[in-house]
Amino acid sequence: MDKTTTGYQPDFDVDLRVGELGEHLFGTFWEDLHRSGTVEVKVDRGAWKTGNHYVETAQSSDGVNWRASGINLTKATWWAVVSPENTGFICVKVELLKPLAATAPEAEQPLRTDKTNATKGRLVKMDDLWRTMMYGRLITE
Repeated sequence: MDKTTTGYQPDFDVDLRVGELGEHLFGTFWEDLHRSGTVEVKVDRGAWKTGNHYVETAQSSDGVNWRASGINLTKATWWAVVSPENTGFICVKVELLKPLAATAPEAEQPLRTDKTNATKGRLVKMDDLWRTMMYGRLITE
């Protein structure tokens, strides 16, 4: 059998098993949503330009006293980063995102108004999020 230009060699039996695993995962995701509705949805307008997803970890209403928030308090099973154009999303289990966020560079959104608090967070690279989603762990290459 011929290989593609990427070195991939199609194999119906293997591809069928992988496809079935994908369908099972999607079904699990769907069941989680229907059973408990536990997905944290973030529309991160900057992620698509900067390549980083801001994961909030703390917030402050006065800029001095901080309390845990965002990923540190979520009860969601899934975390979705949605395109601001509503054309798609990346969704990963929170249990995979937490260690990724814990090692990402720190960031801060210091502005606070009567409508929003100042926040601290982590800048998770979208490429790292993608790799973690694809492989179930961060692959650095």
